[in-house]
Parts: sequence; C-alpha cells; structure tokens
Amino acid sequence: MDHNNKIVAYTFSIFAISSAIISFYLNINLSAIASYNEINEYLSEFNIFTKNGGAVSDLKTHWKYIQLLKKDINNLFLYELGVDLKLLNYPLHHLIISQIPFVNSNLKIYLLIFFIISLFLPVLFYKCLVIKYENISREKLLVLASIIYILPGFQYSAIWGNSHITALFFLLYSIYFILKLEKSNFERSKYIYCSILFLALAAYVKQFYVFLFPFYLLIIIKKKAIPIPKVIIFISALGLPGLIFLIKNPVLLFGLRLNDINITNFQSSILISSSIIFIYLIPFIFQYFYNNSINYRLLFLEILKKKSTILIITLVFFILYNYFYYESNIGGGIIYKISNIILDNNYIFLVSAYFGIFLILYYSGNSISNYFLSLSLLVTFSTGFFIFQKYFEPMFFILLLSFYDKKRIEKSIIPGINWIIFYFTTYYLALNIIY
Repeated sequence: MDHNNKIVAYTFSIFAISSAIISFYLNINLSAIASYNEINEYLSEFNIFTKNGGAVSDLKTHWKYIQLLKKDINNLFLYELGVDLKLLNYPLHHLIISQIPFVNSNLKIYLLIFFIISLFLPVLFYKCLVIKYENISREKLLVLASIIYILPGFQYSAIWGNSHITALFFLLYSIYFILKLEKSNFERSKYIYCSILFLALAAYVKQFYVFLFPFYLLIIIKKKAIPIPKVIIFISALGLPGLIFLIKNPVLLFGLRLNDINITNFQSSILISSSIIFIYLIPFIFQYFYNNSINYRLLFLEILKKKSTILIITLVFFILYNYFYYESNIGGGIIYKISNIILDNNYIFLVSAYFGIFLILYYSGNSISNYFLSLSLLVTFSTGFFIFQKYFEPMFFILLLSFYDKKRIEKSIIPGINWIIFYFTTYYLALNIIY
C-alpha cells in the first residue's frame, strides 16, 4: 500500500472513531436528530438532554430492568417480558450489568463505561479480518474495521447503552474462534466449542442470532473433522436454560402484535430484508468495477452464463412481489423510505430488492453453507412485525466480510478501497443531515 493510500486509511480511521466520540459527547441520536420530538423527560432527570425516540426511549426500559435485577436477581423469574416489562430480548446483557458494582449504580457512569468499551468492537473485528485476509494490507483492514464506527446502528447503540453492542461482542468472539478453527484446518476442536459458546451468549442477548447455529453446523459437517453428535449435545445443553426461560416469556419467540394486525407478511419481509442488505453490498460491487474496469465485460459474461440462476431469482422475485405489502411508515429500510418519498411508489425499492437477492447469492460463491446463511438472513425477520435497518447494522457487514466468498471480496479490496470509503462516509453524512 503506497504512502498516499496509507494517509487516506489512517485519516479515515481517525475520522470514524472521532465521529463516534463527538456523537456521544453531543448526545446525538440519529433516529431523533432531525425530529420535532420533545426532550426525553426520563433522561432529563439524570441531566442528560436529548430528543426522544429510538434508542433513547429504549434506554428507560433497559435501565429500569437493570435496577430490578440489581435489587433482586430473582426478579429475572418473577417478571414476564412483554407483559410486566417492555423488554423483548433475552436479558443476559441486563443480568451482567446489574451485577457489576459502580456501573449499575449510576446511569451516566453506565453510559460512559459502556461507550468506552464499545469503541473496542471494531478492534475485535479487525483481529477477525487479519485472520481471514492474510493477503490484504493491514491498513485496508483497519479501514474496513473502522467503518463500523460510522454506521448509525453502532453509534446510537454505543451512545445509549443498547444491548445490541453486547450481542455484537459475543458474535465477534464467536466468529474469531471459528476463523481460528478454519485457520487450523479444523484440527483444534476446542475452537468450535468456544465459538458455539459465544454464539449462544450472543443469542441470550439478541435471540435472532439463533439462525447462525445451523450455519455453523454446516461448516463443521462439510469438513467432517469434529463429531457432530457431541456438538449437537453441547448446543442443546447451552440452549436448555433459554428454552426454560422462553416458556415463562413467550414474547421472546412470538414477538409483539398490534391487535393481531400484521405490519407485513413472510413474502414481503424477504424483499425488505434484501433491499436493506443491498445497501451494504453496493460499495463492494461498485469498487469491483472500478478496480477491474478493463475486465468488467468478463464479469457480465460470467453473470450471464448463470442463466438458470437468473431465471430462478427472477421467478422467485415476481412471486414475492405479487404478495408484497408493508402497512407502515415505520421501518422498511432506507431505500423503501426513499422510494416512497421521491416517487410515491415502490419502484426503486423493488429494484434494490431484486439486486439485493442476486448480489448476496453472488457473494455466497459456490458454498452451500453460505447459500444457507443468505437464506437465513432473508427470512429471519419475517414475524410480520416492523423490519428495521438497525437489525442488519453492523451485523450483515460483519458477516459479509467474515464468511462470504473470500476471492470475490478480495477483488473489491486488494487493488483499492477509496470508493468504499467514500460510499460509507457519504452514507454517514447523509443520514446525519437528512434522516
């Protein structure tokens, strides 16, 4: 990597982490920054002044539950989630915080310490990237890891002490160990048990991470290096406490309902998820064309050769489109909102959804496990409730660079990543200005 590119890489990384720190200092919350909402009354009691909405409102629920568990840990079993409390996720995050003296006693201290710890999340991601991409310069990997700092999903979660960050830490430790497992050619079986343990911890914070367990099993089965029955028994043992807790708190499985009215349906949720995923794939495919402008025709020819794949995707897309509805102006992803604001229809959204499906399959390579991961990502948030961009951010970005086709991703990174930097910087600035 030449000197100028190193300067760009370090400058961007400093900008990214600085933007998160400044946002924390100013109490900026992207979900409410341009709103006309009133100052959050609950936080103003703690001399924290910020507009109401989004993660700000969630903080009240989280902090009150932390205080309940601090007072008596048995409250974990005495209160029903979704009925006695608005909490809709497994409470491991709250359980941990409630048992840490000093942190659990003061909201401001909790937010400060949690934010400082959150700044190390991209550092852990960087360590995962170093294992995965030994042929890419460390400066470029630093840039890719630093992108997390400017993603809105990271910033407002880190600023407002959201359990989303805790789940991401566990997820990244899980990814770290499974990458180490692959690096050892599946000879160090202890890595898989460590990986599954941390994935279980992630699921005990945000239960939707359960969708990764079958994906991990497919990776193990493919290599035939570790006895599958032992792994299944281990997963079952880890899942037993969650199953018992679920019986008491069924909202963790079924979610909330608004008078039994679905916001969307299964078919529509796939299109919404693929449109959201498309947001994070755009810069990589664009950077590929920029880096390989001479060979772009070869790429198109390679794509056109997969006529059966294109036909299947097109047929599936039109079947899903015929059943599409999303009855809310809340959620749906950025492109869905833009499409409806600018054109007052779903044309832009549907185009993004189609290419989102195509590109996620393209970056899956020829891996059965990656195809399964892609399918899981598309169908996981199909409960009929709101689908938010925040569910995928920065989760999908992390999964993309950790598990998807290495060679195809390297083609978008090794020659240069300046357009990826430009894209995510613009993404961050645009959301701060117009969101």
